[in-house]
Amino acid sequence: MLEALFLLYFLVLLATLVFKSRIVTGPWLFLLRAFFPNWKFFHATGNVPHLYARYALPTAALADAVQWSDWIHVFPRRSRHPLQVFHNADTNLALVQQNLVEHLAADLNHMAPDADARTLVSYQLVARLVCQCLQAQPPGSAHAQFEVRMVLDGPAGLIQEDTMMRSPVLPCR
Repeated sequence: MLEALFLLYFLVLLATLVFKSRIVTGPWLFLLRAFFPNWKFFHATGNVPHLYARYALPTAALADAVQWSDWIHVFPRRSRHPLQVFHNADTNLALVQQNLVEHLAADLNHMAPDADARTLVSYQLVARLVCQCLQAQPPGSAHAQFEVRMVLDGPAGLIQEDTMMRSPVLPCR
């Protein structure tokens, strides 16, 4: 019986490699995708969405003019340690957050040109995430803004970088 199940399993795997299936989409799948990681890196290489953010610097003299900080890469590559093989909660959290940014990029690609991105759930989650990440910035900075950039890296470094979306000014705090 066990051999028959293994044989059936490998036949199903072989069938999925040979026969092309359509991509399953729908509103009901949207609710379940939080339980599944983004596996797109297995079938293609290319641009990767990166999240950049900036915050408004507190300026007492110029109340009307807003002075912005430089763009900050929100999820830079984390350093590794041998003990992370056993317990790696910080990197797992960073992977979940990067997965959220990838879902936002996929949602932006599937949106109609005249649609408002602020209505997307993934946009609202990324906006909250940006405000949470910028809480450590100087007190008095109550506004933030973020960009989703599509970055293509090569062996020698950055090849191409395009801004996919820039958010309006977000009220944080």
